[in-house]
Amino acid sequence: MPAWLHYAPAKGWMNDPNGLIHWQGRHHLFYQYNPDGTEFTNQHWGHASSPDLLTWTEHEVALVPGPAGTAPYDATACFSGCAVEHDDGVSILYTGVLDDAQLPCLARATDDALSAFVKDGANPLVPAPPAADITEFRDHSVWREDGRWRQLVAGARGEHGGSVFALSSADLRAWDYDGVFVDRAAAQVPGRVWECPDYFTSQDTEALLVSVIHENSEEGPEVWWMTGTATDEGFLVDRAGVADVGDRFYAPQSYWAADGRRIQFGWVRTHQDPAGLDGPAVGFMTLPREVSVRDGRLHCAPAAELIRLRHSATSVPVIGESVLGQDRTAGELVLDTEAADRVRAVALRSPDGTEMTVDLGVFTGLEGPLRLFWDAGIVEVFRDGVAGTWSDLRITEVTELRLRGDADTAAGRAEVWELTRPDRLTGPAAGSDAG
Repeated sequence: MPAWLHYAPAKGWMNDPNGLIHWQGRHHLFYQYNPDGTEFTNQHWGHASSPDLLTWTEHEVALVPGPAGTAPYDATACFSGCAVEHDDGVSILYTGVLDDAQLPCLARATDDALSAFVKDGANPLVPAPPAADITEFRDHSVWREDGRWRQLVAGARGEHGGSVFALSSADLRAWDYDGVFVDRAAAQVPGRVWECPDYFTSQDTEALLVSVIHENSEEGPEVWWMTGTATDEGFLVDRAGVADVGDRFYAPQSYWAADGRRIQFGWVRTHQDPAGLDGPAVGFMTLPREVSVRDGRLHCAPAAELIRLRHSATSVPVIGESVLGQDRTAGELVLDTEAADRVRAVALRSPDGTEMTVDLGVFTGLEGPLRLFWDAGIVEVFRDGVAGTWSDLRITEVTELRLRGDADTAAGRAEVWELTRPDRLTGPAAGSDAG
């Protein structure tokens, strides 16, 4: 498998990021994983780690379902969950699946490398949904607050649709049900089912992300953010919006780095692409992102470490439709503020003439420069805290960038950087002040 900038395992199926944690100087990325095929089934937890968010080492499978009879609560699959520091080590909470049952479970790392986990004898921690009207109950966000553990589990409640449920515990094992934290009616966020809750505080504001499955099966899944205030009665939502304006981003999870940044990864649903099922592996992670709350809304930006990938640049004025020859497998396009206001679309062309067009109209009206990354047929765009993810795996090499503007006069500049692949990186790891 080529050393793409976007993480992917050497083989198998990968989807949701799980158990993200910065531990003992390394970033640990766990993920939903089928090691035996390229289909969504037989879900294990895969594992990769990195010292710098750029160079990744793939490890052995960290969490395995079942087997039936030994741990029957997760004999079908080990679904998504999170990691927490606990008793001088790392524990994970995950959803064990037994046929149709979705059961919260606990496991503890056997070493500081987080190479394997021992399942807790108290599993399943919650043997059944804690209320009769809960029809879906899976995925976990856990943190420590006021001397107790707090947990959010996503799912659905009959006609109420997408919901997030609150629980609390003194020891990570025995959990009390504290009621509905927020649902689609209270939040004005759509969805028949919500998944993959991710909760954190930034600028004294609580933020919650959920991955949304719509009522209409023809309407693709998406991710929504909410900001507001947590109370004893639940989450009072002030603002809400879509977390990524593209069509490939799903199931994000974030965690605190040692320097205080909140780092996020999401799953890029490349199986949707024309070439998405070719090759030994299916599924990519996004590039690492930094997330925060600014002025009451979710703010998303490329991780500072990505500046280290820059190798060489060309700079040209943007005049109407500008054509930039590239012949690069990975790159970054930067449009200054004036150019970002004028360029309406970017087309990326491969050596065989296949073209992928990214509509930048969704970034109109925002402020500041625009940054567009391409790699492995994946395009990620960032401007003023708004992110968008698209993909076409046929575009693994770009020979031409075509900028489509709305005027024939010069308006700003475009800077194009060649990005160095991680397997050729040298030098110390980047700090939080990079670029």
